Amino acid sequence: MRVRNRQNFAAGAFFAVFGIGCATLARSYSMGTTEDIGPGYFPFWVAVLLTLLGTVVCLSSLAPKAEENRIDRLDWRSTLWIAGSAALFAFLLAYLGAVFSTMILVLISSMGSHEHSLKGSIVSSVVLALLVYFIFVVGLGLPFPAWPTIFAR
Repeated sequence: MRVRNRQNFAAGAFFAVFGIGCATLARSYSMGTTEDIGPGYFPFWVAVLLTLLGTVVCLSSLAPKAEENRIDRLDWRSTLWIAGSAALFAFLLAYLGAVFSTMILVLISSMGSHEHSLKGSIVSSVVLALLVYFIFVVGLGLPFPAWPTIFAR
């Protein structure tokens, strides 16, 4: 058997290994029962599904009808823009709140795109910041600040 689609093989292997790791970690929490779900129940089964998905994607890359391709070299500049924006988001969340931190995350991470446009990045940052606010802060009531402390009530 020969790997025909290297991208799918690599992605499937990553999903499978990540799923196995998460399932192993989830087992350290109480699983509970189907009627009385513990904190490890949901993460465990999501990790199992991720592992199965990764295995299917890996196996599909071996099929004779799979599209042949290779993995291009990693674009370090784009990777650093995206990873750096995620790290900056984690740092700024406590100071600027979810809305402004999300906007900054989107604006900086868009610099990693080869099709970057300032107008598109601004529109995306506003839309995503509104979604974060209404889904996570208002809808789910997650305990992180939505706004900088100077705007807090």
